[in-house]
Parts: sequence; C-alpha cells; structure tokens
Amino acid sequence: MTASEALAPGLLAAGAMFTGFALLGRASPLARALAAAVAAAMLLRYAHWRWSVPLPANGAAETAWSHAFLLLESLSILSNLLVLLFMSRTLDRSPEADAGRNSPLIGAPVDVFICTYNEGHEILERSILGATRIAHPDLRVWVLDDGARDWVRALAADLGARYLSRVKGRHAKAGNVNNGLRHALSTGRRPEFVLLLDADFVPARRILRRTLPLFAPPDVGIVQTPQHFFNADPLQRNLLATRTWPDEQRFFFNVLLPCKDAWGAAFCCGTSAVLRVAALEAAGGMATETVTEDMLTTFRMEEHGWRTVFLNERLSLGLAPEGLAEYVTQRSRWCLGALQQAYTRWSFLGRGRVGLMNRVSAFDASLYWSVSFLFRLSVLVGPLLYWWFSISTLTATPLELLHILAPAVAAQTIFMSVLAGNRVSPVLTDVSQLLSSVVVLRTVAQVAVKPFGHPFKVTPKGLSRDRVVVEWGLLLPFLLIALATAGGMLANLGVWAPGRGDPGYALNMVWSLFNLAVMAVAVAACVEMPRPRQEERFAVNAGARLRHAAAGGAEEAACTVLDMSVTGVRLSFAGPVAPGDRLELELPGSGLALPFEAVRAHGGEISGRFLADRATRWELIALLYTGAFANEVASVAPMRTLGHAMRRILG
Repeated sequence: MTASEALAPGLLAAGAMFTGFALLGRASPLARALAAAVAAAMLLRYAHWRWSVPLPANGAAETAWSHAFLLLESLSILSNLLVLLFMSRTLDRSPEADAGRNSPLIGAPVDVFICTYNEGHEILERSILGATRIAHPDLRVWVLDDGARDWVRALAADLGARYLSRVKGRHAKAGNVNNGLRHALSTGRRPEFVLLLDADFVPARRILRRTLPLFAPPDVGIVQTPQHFFNADPLQRNLLATRTWPDEQRFFFNVLLPCKDAWGAAFCCGTSAVLRVAALEAAGGMATETVTEDMLTTFRMEEHGWRTVFLNERLSLGLAPEGLAEYVTQRSRWCLGALQQAYTRWSFLGRGRVGLMNRVSAFDASLYWSVSFLFRLSVLVGPLLYWWFSISTLTATPLELLHILAPAVAAQTIFMSVLAGNRVSPVLTDVSQLLSSVVVLRTVAQVAVKPFGHPFKVTPKGLSRDRVVVEWGLLLPFLLIALATAGGMLANLGVWAPGRGDPGYALNMVWSLFNLAVMAVAVAACVEMPRPRQEERFAVNAGARLRHAAAGGAEEAACTVLDMSVTGVRLSFAGPVAPGDRLELELPGSGLALPFEAVRAHGGEISGRFLADRATRWELIALLYTGAFANEVASVAPMRTLGHAMRRILG
C-alpha cells in the first residue's frame, strides 16, 4: 500500500464532511446528520478492522492484554457512537422562550431554594442577594441550611430571604430540598414552581422570565439551564488558558445537552433548574436513591408523565472548582451517582417506566464513567508493555493505521471542530479525563463491590489559593509513566535494539511520543497556580465618569472601565492621578457612584480599591453577578492553548 492509497479514505471522509457543511450550511440539520453518519461510518470501519485482524498472542500475558485492550477500545468506540447519535440532532428553545414573553406563567408564584452546607459568607452573600433581585412579581427566597448556622440566619434576614435549617438531616441536598418544599407548602401560599440554586450560584435577574414560558406544555416538569462560571477552572488556570480554552463543562452544557434535548433525553443537573411543584409532588419529591439526585429526579418524574427540557441560555453564574482536588472530588461524585443509578429501577434495563432515549442516555452515562477513564489509562500503558516486556497491543504498520484509524480520527475531529466549536480536542480532552482517572476508577471499583452507603462529598468552595500547590497524588502516576515511557524509548533507539525491525516498533514510537505530550500537559496541569485576587474580575470595557475632588472643587472627566470586581477596579484615564487619591466612579445606567482609592497609576491606567459601604457593595454585587457580565472564552483556540501549556512545561 502506498502513502497516497493510505491517505485516500481520510481525504474522502474529510471532503464529504466539508462539502456537506459548505453546501448546506453548518446550522443545517441535514448537514449535521450527514456529518454524524460519516464520522460513525469511519468509526465502525475501524472497529470492523480491529475485530477482523489477528491479535498478538505470543504468550499468555500478551494474549490477555491484547484482548483486554480490544474490549476496552470497543466499548470506548460504542460510547463515541452514542455521542454521535445524540449530536446528530440539536434543539434551540430560545425562540420558544421569546414567543412566551407574555405568557400568564410569568406571574406564577415561585420559591427559590438555595441549598447550603458549609459555604462561607462571601459565597452565600452573592447567591442570596442575586436570588432576591430576580425580576418576578411573586417571589420568595428560602435559604435551606444543612449546617444550622446563626450567621447564615442573620444574613438571610438582612437580605430579605427566609431561613430554614436542619441538623444532621438525611439524604444530603435532596433531603434538604424535600424538607424545604414541605415547609414552603405549609405556609398557606402554594408555589407553582421552584428554582433550585446551589449556594455558589447567582441567578440572572431574567431567569424566570426566560424559563417559565417553557412550562406552557402541561407535561413539562423541569426546565434546566446551563451552568456557567465566573472563575476559571483548574485546567484553564494551570495551563495559562483562561482566554483560549473553555471550562470543561462547556461541551456538555453548550453542545451535548441541547442535542439530548432534541431526542427527549435532557435531564436535571441540579442547580439553575426550575421545577414544577406538581411534578415534584407526583414523583414523591427529589430522588434520594443516589448521590446525583438531580438526574434521577428526571427519570422518576418521567414515570408520572413529566418531561425535562433544556434552555441553552446563560441565566446564572457559579463558582467552578477552585483546585484540582475539588475538581476531582466533584467528578468522583458524578461518577458515583451515574453508576448507582445502574442499580436502581431506572437503569438502562430497569423496570421503571422510562422512554427508550432516556434509557440510552443512562446507559451512555454508565458507559462513559466505567470505561472511558480506564481506556485512557490503558492507552498510556500500551507502549510501556511493548518497550519493557515485549508485549504488543496490536499488530499494524503505520500505513495501515493511516488507512484505517486516521479517517476515524479525522472525521471525529472535523465533526467536533465544526459542531462543538473546538471544545473537544486531542491532548486537551485527554488531559481533562486523565486528571480524574485514578480517582474515578477507584469509585468504579467501590461501586462494583458496594453500590450504596458511600458518604455524600460536597465540593469544597472558597478555599485560599495564594501560593503554588503541587498535587503530588495526581501528578506522580503520570510522571512515573512518562519517565518509564521515555526510558523505554531511549533503550530501544539504537540500531542494536532487539525490536528495531519489529513491525510494531514504528507504531509504538509514534504512540509513545503522543503519550509523552499528553502526560507533559497533565503534569503541568497538576501544578496549581496561585490566584492573584480573592474576588474574580469581570471584563467591562465601557465608558464611565470619574470625579476627582481637587483643591478647587469637584472635577469630572470621562474614563473607560477595563475590568472590575466587588473589591476593586481598573480603568483607563489620561488625567493626573496619584496613588492614595480618593475618587468616585459613576457607571452610566447603573445609578451607582462608587468611591475608591487609587492604588496604582501608571501609563494611563489606574487600579483602585473600592471604599463602598455595605449597601453600595450589595448593589455592586448585583450589578456584576446578575447582569450581562461574564468571564467566558470568546474564541476557543486549542493550538494556542497547547502553546501556553508548552510554555508552562518548558518555562
């Protein structure tokens, strides 16, 4: 086989996909479906080849390994095929929300439940304040405290919210919500809907205006909205990619969940979801059978004729995990809940009255957590076994892989690049999974032995990040595998190396180089960078007025606010300002006049520290967290992100 013959299938697949998008348009449902079909066909072609060619079988160890790897790879391919199936369709419900702007549901009585356990003052202050500022004529805000803390009670009273506590309550967050619902229904005013918020999420003022119209169909039980974050997650921060690579949840919420909604398989994700109280009552409250009560609640409601829909609009801002340990803890809990559901009546083959696509979605979740992470690790181990123990994973020449594997990789890469906005990328996506892989696999093993009875682990929030922290427990496995891989390659580089002429030599050399790149980025991501500020800053880039109390009276001039947080501001101003000067910033349209003290003034830029009283601080929180500000990545750039990661590694 010549190189041109080997390249032909990949070029044909890429050409077919690009032609479809060019002729029909990227937004075309037909182009999406055809692209998914081409990508699936290339995956199935590769899977057929893998099962049709003989596996290495030189001894019991090689036979066992090659067969185990093939099984894991096949299950991983099945998981990818399910993603392609779901992504072959998508649904945008924003026009439906637009059409319902005058819906009578806009005035329905709504209760907001803020569930808290151990969050600090600053976190809860933001959330309660944001909830009380929701634009709605009939609203009550409840702070549901599983910690029974007096200061939380006082804060809720100050901000105009109701307070309800439990001491050693059962069923964690689900039990807290159910307890809150019982009390809310006993007050004489019956809420028709409940907005669920985690304690670190701040709702936008318009959240109910956008979600309530979607309850017009009488069978809608839940309207879920996406989780967006005002801070960078650990991968973004540690890889210097806060402006080039999105947080890890963007693919799920911005891309995959709208696709699942198109198939009738959207599900509740806990926070930032609006639930119909009648549906909650019919289902017996929030599900308590697993630690992921949100997803399971969707399945329990479906048994009673209620469905979940998804509105893909940024209607809340939350706190992403602030460190890798918290990041991994969160994903371990998600894994635990997804696998626990497989042991309930709402599993893929369970007795629950659940539709086919929700069953497929549940199977997809179980497959993802139980297989994908193990397969990622096995990909790292394959070359090691070859270099040190002469155990081959598969028998193939580089030309064969170029002919068979490359078209599948190219088709999936093009599909995700066009339809997922580059949010899935080789190396970077591998790293995001690898970082959690060891802990996730430990959870998988625990569930296999003991499905239930594991404690609910709350993701820690508001932790200090003022120094470099090396997560050695996460870093060491990748560092050791990388060193062993590099050592094996070096030991087999010479012309005298026994495997030099082996057909698998070139394959494992290329494979090893890719693994080393992935592990280098993973190691870099395990070195936690310090946070320069406690409060997150939002990009503003808007004109404002600056008043400077001079000796001759008040002077006012135009300035540009570059970025701002609850505690400080950075602005562009050409006038004379010195550190220590007291100034006042007026933001047009906000009605706010914010006093601040200049801390630095250089090169036409001023950095200042706000001197606001408590009432003004609350107005500033509302302005920043419940309006149009966000810290989203405007343009996803995988190659630039890899460049930043290499700078971390080499610098």
